[in-house]
Amino acid sequence: MKATDNVYPIHAENHAGYLHFGLKARDYIAIQAMVGLLAGISSERTLPMPSYESIAEDCYNMADAMIERSEKDE
Repeated sequence: MKATDNVYPIHAENHAGYLHFGLKARDYIAIQAMVGLLAGISSERTLPMPSYESIAEDCYNMADAMIERSEKDE
């Protein structure tokens, strides 16, 4: 898998004539990481909420690591 691969590609034309190709793999993996991370944070109310910037950075770091590992298998 490459970071620029499309996930759930959609090939449709909109009113302006542009094609949409879905999410990039890196963004999709980061979103999934964020869902899990935020679920864990919300269940541990004793800890302060991290900044949005640090959450986003952590999730993209996880996505990058997963993509790097996936590319080793190709």
